Amino acid sequence: MAKLKPVTCRECGHRRVKALVTHPITGKQRRTTVKLCQECHSKIIDYPFFNSSFGQWLRRAFQRQCTNSIPRDTHELRGILYLWKFYRIACGFHSDGEEVSKTYDYQLCHIDPVKGDDGSVGRLVSSNLIIAPAKLNRELSNIPYPYTSRESVSLGDSISDDNFVSICRERYDIPLLISEFCLMPVKRGKELPVFKSNGVDVATTLSKELKRLGYPISHIIPMVVGAEERAIDIYDTFFKVGGTLACNLLIKDGMKCASSWIEYDFLTPYERNKLNKAKRETRKNEEEEWW
Repeated sequence: MAKLKPVTCRECGHRRVKALVTHPITGKQRRTTVKLCQECHSKIIDYPFFNSSFGQWLRRAFQRQCTNSIPRDTHELRGILYLWKFYRIACGFHSDGEEVSKTYDYQLCHIDPVKGDDGSVGRLVSSNLIIAPAKLNRELSNIPYPYTSRESVSLGDSISDDNFVSICRERYDIPLLISEFCLMPVKRGKELPVFKSNGVDVATTLSKELKRLGYPISHIIPMVVGAEERAIDIYDTFFKVGGTLACNLLIKDGMKCASSWIEYDFLTPYERNKLNKAKRETRKNEEEEWW
């Protein structure tokens, strides 16, 4: 068996063997490709999570919450990550090379408000959040949802920059989420690329969100003049009166459509990459057989 060759760790400067890492999904082990020892690698293994766009958003979101109202485990945090990705797709971010802007101005809005009238706190979980127009969210502020999502808890300890990282490491399997969602640190100091994504219109986002929250939706508002205003009215009904009436209004005004239009894709980027690889291999084998 070949003797392992020591390298100079780029973090601590000591001559040590490269770290042995285990893939959190497959369980396969390998030596890291970067010059890091085991001790230093364990300290920075979650760097892609905390320095990703999602990690930076989560830091700000946690500082409005408390230890009782944040996701309790990895499964609940995974639900937030899915919803955050759906929110980003719906917004349709685009860049002209100088600044980034949104096609649609959405926010992740609490159903049970962050600050309740009785001192309670609305939980930061996917079942207590809805992608909705930012203007409506600002107007309604902390108006309590009439038929509560039952996702409010009593006030707990505050969360700050000082304890954010330690709380996340204690509660969540961060390496697993990094692998599943292919999280990468935000690149700084580089020229902003030009890009554009169309986003998802308000009427379609309304249908998708009601469906995700468990309402029996198979309708979407037709894309005609006034569709966006009508969708905002139904959003307003959802927050002020309740989801059941909002659902009934959508069914009354909407048209029946294919279920694929109003369902989210819950494949993780890791699963999608694996599926695409399998499709490429199948296509390659078919071409070889044909020749």
